[in-house]
Amino acid sequence: MGDAEKPLVSLAKHEKIEIAVKDALDRLNLPNLQGKRILLKPNVGRETENPLSINTNPKVVEAVFSYFKEKFDAHYYMGDSPIINTDTQKAFEQSGFTKLINEPDLQFLDLDEKLALELTIPDGKILKKIKMTGYWNDFDYIISIPVLKMHMHTGASLSFKNLKGLIYKRNKIKLHHLQVPEILEPYQATIENIKELDLAIADLAHITKRPGLAVIDASYAQQGMGPSSGEPIKMDTIIASPDYLAADIIALALTQPQWTLKNVPHLYLISEQRKFHPKTRNDIQCIPEEIEPFNHPIEPPPKTISIKYKNVNLVSKKSCSACLSTIFNLLKNNKEFVDDHYTEENPLNLAIGKGIQDSDLYENTFLVGNCTYEHKDKGIFIKGCTPVESTIMRLIKDSLEK
Repeated sequence: MGDAEKPLVSLAKHEKIEIAVKDALDRLNLPNLQGKRILLKPNVGRETENPLSINTNPKVVEAVFSYFKEKFDAHYYMGDSPIINTDTQKAFEQSGFTKLINEPDLQFLDLDEKLALELTIPDGKILKKIKMTGYWNDFDYIISIPVLKMHMHTGASLSFKNLKGLIYKRNKIKLHHLQVPEILEPYQATIENIKELDLAIADLAHITKRPGLAVIDASYAQQGMGPSSGEPIKMDTIIASPDYLAADIIALALTQPQWTLKNVPHLYLISEQRKFHPKTRNDIQCIPEEIEPFNHPIEPPPKTISIKYKNVNLVSKKSCSACLSTIFNLLKNNKEFVDDHYTEENPLNLAIGKGIQDSDLYENTFLVGNCTYEHKDKGIFIKGCTPVESTIMRLIKDSLEK
């Protein structure tokens, strides 16, 4: 593949992230978007008081919007479809997007508001149909603006996985519940830790409107236990490209230089769907050509999920990242309470995930989430997908008072 045929990725670094955004975008040859309908799709999946590296930095989205508005008289939208039990507008407001929500030339959308559109996926390996946002046909151009973060189940969450937010409501959760071992097994010999979830995300590439542009927010990246329980790492970097796969490959090259695409199985599967898709750093033209000054290795997600509390027993089998993140955040935010009421001899027992068995459960186990429903007679069942932290804590406190 000659340089002229290679996808282009532009990198920029600056402490003022809005300057990095402009520098990165200035080097790209953007299409004429005059009069087009443009969706700015950040990753704002959670309500959180500490959104740094969990949700996209609003300064990055502001800078992208300002850049395009100055160039093109177009129709601009901003929206997402967060995880279940999340108020979309509240998630945006808590993460600092109020100014953009009130911007008269930018329409804020809850992508779940409009009735879903069901699409078929003839080439899907595991997904044959999926319900997408009802706004699916309302955009001409999508700008994916994810935060660069590690992910406990998929390796990393970058510009393509960010488009999972175009899936309608609870249909996102269904991707975590798929069980087709006969389809998965042939891949397991060559791709370590591949899951049905990876196959499902890759299937979306057959039908998803590919983002016209990926702008990866690495102002702060999240290392370790992503997507929401890791640690923010300051990078002051923007990675931009009209080719989302190329952008994601470079993001991994900067932060996980020892990895191949097989460490993020859905990206590897997408790279194999088309002959011309980039597969390594060598298939990509970068500006600047030398990317070493942008290198910033961060901690990968842990290979095994465990907790460091001697007074807590957690059984987690085939659980989704939403439940895991909720439990980790609950323990972190309520450590003093847990330490005051539970000991190593009398621990807090929690169970999550569709894979738990009766034999896994301790006495008085809190069964968290709808996936544990069939075991509800074996413990204290807490319904929800995912139950919110305050509900779990309320039921834990109620049990202590009995």
